[in-house]
Amino acid sequence: MTTFSSTRQAGVQPVRVALLTPPGRGALAVVGVSGPGAASLLDRLFAARGGHAVAMRPDGAIVYGSWRSTGEDVVVVRCAADRMEVHGHGGTAAPAAVLRSLVDAGAAAGSWHHWFDGGPCRREALESLPSAWGPKAAMILSRQAAGSLDEALAALSAQVAGGEIAAARSFAARLLAAARVGLRLTSPWRIVLAGRVNAGKSSLMNALVGHARSIVAAVPGTTRDVVAAPAVLLGWSVELIDTAGSRDDDQPASATERAGIARAAEVQAAADLVVRVTPADDGGPRDPPCGPNELTVVSKIDQSRSGRFDGMIATSAVTGEGIGELVAAIIDRLVPEERRDPGLLAGAVPFTRRHIEAISRLTGQPT
Repeated sequence: MTTFSSTRQAGVQPVRVALLTPPGRGALAVVGVSGPGAASLLDRLFAARGGHAVAMRPDGAIVYGSWRSTGEDVVVVRCAADRMEVHGHGGTAAPAAVLRSLVDAGAAAGSWHHWFDGGPCRREALESLPSAWGPKAAMILSRQAAGSLDEALAALSAQVAGGEIAAARSFAARLLAAARVGLRLTSPWRIVLAGRVNAGKSSLMNALVGHARSIVAAVPGTTRDVVAAPAVLLGWSVELIDTAGSRDDDQPASATERAGIARAAEVQAAADLVVRVTPADDGGPRDPPCGPNELTVVSKIDQSRSGRFDGMIATSAVTGEGIGELVAAIIDRLVPEERRDPGLLAGAVPFTRRHIEAISRLTGQPT
């Protein structure tokens, strides 16, 4: 008697099956079925409403029915003649039952990686997408998953092979410039709010993250430890860090507060951007930022008598005034490419060290 296990005979490519959605809790789960005979295999295990076989349906067809072994309602999508998807209930038991019945019928269980065609960069992008922080990172990785980076590297290799060295180096320099952002697509930028005690850092942080993450009080020195919170600013994911405020040498501080101030100095040294906060009643920033990764901001302008802060980023966590301007300034410091060259991040973007090293080897560009 002929069974589907015969697809595993030598020289015959087996039907492969894999769970395409993340394991665990979820409303829906998708099982991929690919290879010659995929449609015929599904017709043995799936009862289509109306009785028309999946093998007889056109590509793109969506078929509702039930899974014979479990009685569960499922939807089968015929993506191509040799590529199907079974959409059913989520969780662990339902998709496991579908997979088990497919394997029992002769299919070979595999990884979701085999479901997607394309080059290595595409597969890496698909692996990275679940870890993308923020919609803009996800959008960039989605373009790489669609093949943008693989195509760019193939074009770069063709330029080098064809002796177009100058063009190749120019193209490589552009790719490497985009890689600065690409390397941060799965790790958020770290932004530290720094300043004197009672400068309004905690209130400002709460305004940026949209909820009361840090404790706010009129008593100076309320924040004693590093307080972190994730946020999405203009589509980019960041980690905001509130720190203990500094004091003048003649101001007493407890041992706990001194430990907090020391910790603040440590996280500032490792930050991508330090936002120095000065309250309006303190006259605003006294000195310009001392480094390219620093930004100054005036806080508590709702408590200011003068109300004049020309040329400064002036904010109020109470009224919300200036918060939008501060957010724009933060993102401009972190991702200046969006303003300077909007098209740079719209195409191929290297996002791993391997990509950077491969580009550098091809063209002799420094990493």
